[in-house]
Amino acid sequence: MDFTLIGTILYFSLTLVYAIRILYKQRNSGSALAWLFLIFGFPVGGIALYSLLGEPRLGNQRAKRNAELQGLYQQFDAHFPKNQFWHRKQDLPLTYQGISQAAATDGGFDVTNGNDLTLLSTTDEILTAMLADIQAAEHSCLLAFYIIEPTGRIETLLNTLLEATKRGVDVVILADAVGSSRFFRSHYPKILAAAGVRVQAMLPVGLLKSFFVRSDLRNHRKIMIVDQKIAYTGSFNLVDPKHFKQHSGVGEWIDVMMRCRGVVVLELTAVFFSDFYLENDLPTVDIEQQLQQLAHQTVPKLNDYHTHDNALVQVVPSSPEQRDKVIYQCILAALYQAKHKIIITTPYFVPDDNLLTALINAAKRGIDITLILPKKSDSRLVHYASRAHYPALLAAGVKIALFQDGLLHAKLLSIDDDFTLFGTVNMDLRSMFLNLEISLAIYDHNTSQTVQVLQQYYLNHSQWVNNDKWQRRSSWWGVVENAVRLVSPLL
Repeated sequence: MDFTLIGTILYFSLTLVYAIRILYKQRNSGSALAWLFLIFGFPVGGIALYSLLGEPRLGNQRAKRNAELQGLYQQFDAHFPKNQFWHRKQDLPLTYQGISQAAATDGGFDVTNGNDLTLLSTTDEILTAMLADIQAAEHSCLLAFYIIEPTGRIETLLNTLLEATKRGVDVVILADAVGSSRFFRSHYPKILAAAGVRVQAMLPVGLLKSFFVRSDLRNHRKIMIVDQKIAYTGSFNLVDPKHFKQHSGVGEWIDVMMRCRGVVVLELTAVFFSDFYLENDLPTVDIEQQLQQLAHQTVPKLNDYHTHDNALVQVVPSSPEQRDKVIYQCILAALYQAKHKIIITTPYFVPDDNLLTALINAAKRGIDITLILPKKSDSRLVHYASRAHYPALLAAGVKIALFQDGLLHAKLLSIDDDFTLFGTVNMDLRSMFLNLEISLAIYDHNTSQTVQVLQQYYLNHSQWVNNDKWQRRSSWWGVVENAVRLVSPLL
């Protein structure tokens, strides 16, 4: 018996099976090509890597229940009187009616009016506002963050939460098991739990579990809700920039948060509790009952949510289980709907072919496009993969600015003068296809102008990439960057 021949046949058969599976499962062509390159170029390692990380597996039961959340969000919205707090379709400019409809269909929430939004653009502003709201809390403080690192001013915030529990405030903390690993290794979880705080790790990992559940799919959301009347979301993790990742050589992280009042707070609360109930393995019917109870409790008090501002806002939750990737579709649609200008601020820029084409086509249509990125990145691979796209963008007329005063971690997409996508989503495939994220689609001129003033501040502290100088770089850089780009869909 020729064992060499048998082994060769088994090897080619296994590689062919995985190649067919990749073509069947990977809907993004860039990801499919990258995985095919790996399994044919590095057969044993490529197949092992694909088995662990190739598909967005959160577990069959969780995936089934998470996919049903879209319908539950729609049912949650249905409990509220549409004539008072929900926009009429004609209230939106025709340009954005399609985006809002797609986001409602795939994300579950419709556009609401009567919301008040306050942009917080520095760590001092963010933490000062958060601490004041926690200190004034009467009923509940709900926090869900990708990273919680108990150093510096974050220790003050955690201690303020402990003080709130002594006043009878119900405190719940959801923290991603990987992103907040230092938090879970600290003494704070035990201290908080002993005081009555419910502390829950999101998407816990383990060696055995990694064979059934993909460990690098993370809950990247950042949400804080106080008394179900005030909500925060944006790019800010619970970290003190003066202490966080100081060894990485990128400077302090620069973040933004939106302090929200209005009905949008209730929808962010629904997303929070859905994450909490999923982590506690409650059946879908129980999650539905809990969301209905939340709606019934708040309907009689809806007038308390009315604000003097009238911002139209749509909550857009996204997750790997969504067949039609809602945030990806919203971004593409917004880019194609732009009439005058596009300003993108993102710490990680690794677009797929569709996003790259949308930007290049917009530039060729005469749209003024500005891309604001940090000059230094905490991920070397992402840094080089991002740079590989510069030549095509610069040649099309896209302006690229590199922020010099720290790691610019804000995630902002501004379209013309009246649309902003704000939240936790980076301009990379991990955010758009793999992580659990939360975004606000803001259809409001005043808020959009405030965001664009902030983006101009970033530009004033940035260095422009010169096309001529970039093209004269050593050709070796192009080789390195394009080699990394081959696997960029996997980053």
